[in-house]
Amino acid sequence: MGDLLRDWVAVVTGAGRGIGLGIAERLAEEGAVVVIGEVIEERGREAAERLAGLGHRVESVQLDVASGESCARMATDVASRHGRIDILVNNAGLFRLHKSEDMPEADWRLQLDVMLTGVFLCTQAVGRVMIEQGGGSIVSIASIGGMGGWPMRSAYNASKAGVINLTEVLATEWAHYGIRLNAVSPGVTRTEMMDVAVSQGLASLEQYENRTPLGRVAEVREIAEAVLFLASDRASYVTGQNLRVDGGWVPWGNLNAVGFPEDVEEAAE
Repeated sequence: MGDLLRDWVAVVTGAGRGIGLGIAERLAEEGAVVVIGEVIEERGREAAERLAGLGHRVESVQLDVASGESCARMATDVASRHGRIDILVNNAGLFRLHKSEDMPEADWRLQLDVMLTGVFLCTQAVGRVMIEQGGGSIVSIASIGGMGGWPMRSAYNASKAGVINLTEVLATEWAHYGIRLNAVSPGVTRTEMMDVAVSQGLASLEQYENRTPLGRVAEVREIAEAVLFLASDRASYVTGQNLRVDGGWVPWGNLNAVGFPEDVEEAAE
């Protein structure tokens, strides 16, 4: 275990599983007191108990990021118990795949409510604490989906694009308070949700790997390391940034139509 975040207080939303859980564990490994915010109370409690069993200081709170009242209550309670909030990681999210012409209004609103409005409401609530204490670091999980057009993901991609821009707006607006805001945009990452999608035939691991220049999907730990860097004082002069952790997916554009360089060379021969 390290001490990069020794005794810092960190809140990670949606950290009951997947990327959020990996982030919570990585921050705790560096000495932070981590508060897991989960809409499903039992999931958050089980995750906190699992990490506490590894010797980390982790607790959980029930949190609905789409509710301003819930976000405000969480921020007040955490600050009251621990005296401050040094880090907020906005990770809570969900995914509903629909053709846009068939998108139910409820599913559109749910995704925007959780992944965009929820990021704002939680950031606003914790931001008020950070303004009063004189600083802090906020990292929001966006996505490479927020930087391009992916069919049947209109609500998800719109939400993530909004998170990227919101991060830039608040980074400039709150800089004079000593608050840094950054985003991390993961590429395709190996999580429980991805495994389910692959097993159900909704996604192809081979296609993801072939589409990624590094030739593989990301591991949760790799996303967590990027969040740790931005959240910590190692990134003390970094704000308003969107760090892609995507194995080269976005820079490669649409070149998957012609294949990787070795494929092109073979074709040329």
